[in-house]
Amino acid sequence: MEGRMNLFSLQGRECACFVPNGDIKGKLPVSVLCGWGMKDKMPGFAEELPPMLLFFVESEGNRDFTPWPSPGLREEEFTGEAAGYLSFLTEAALPFLEEKFGATADRDKRALLGYSLGGLFALWAAGQTEAFGRYASLSGSLWYEGFAGYLREMRLSNGTEFYLSLGDREKFGGPPLLRTVGERTREAVSILSGKGFAVTMEWNRGGHGKGVDARWKKALHWAGGRLTQSGSH
Repeated sequence: MEGRMNLFSLQGRECACFVPNGDIKGKLPVSVLCGWGMKDKMPGFAEELPPMLLFFVESEGNRDFTPWPSPGLREEEFTGEAAGYLSFLTEAALPFLEEKFGATADRDKRALLGYSLGGLFALWAAGQTEAFGRYASLSGSLWYEGFAGYLREMRLSNGTEFYLSLGDREKFGGPPLLRTVGERTREAVSILSGKGFAVTMEWNRGGHGKGVDARWKKALHWAGGRLTQSGSH
């Protein structure tokens, strides 16, 4: 799709929204992207997508994407303030997108996608909100302390769908906790599938930083196909 970028500040947070050109009949599906540098990447991501809004908010991953406090892997600290970030998305950003850009309020046509800690946030958010019906975790930090237990206890709405992806070399890099990511990602797929939800798992070549844009495009292609299909599911 062709479109235009809209840059604005909302509640002190810098936001970017890619809006398709032309007269669109009906309300627009929405994909919220949780990562880094998305503002410059969204026009390229949009090229092969059907008409939808792409939305991004500047964030501090160690703060905004972590669901509860946890010791850092190196010198950083994970402060566990994801609840505040999610509240911003659901209570401020989504209503603004509906009013300003004609975004849909239909959860089945709204997706939350994230990379790395953003991917952790996306899966965590699935158990916290009814605002989205599609969730994607790209190379998600599913090694995060206590997260597998959270997934097991998580209650979800019927019809929720998931996409997970990981690089086949990610389990070989970084501190010992990071090297559990392959095992934890497979466990997440098993837990979610065992709860009866549709889960797509895709393996990519390389480590955590390999072909990141290509991984985003694959996830958005998955989301686009589900957000723009007729009917709810």
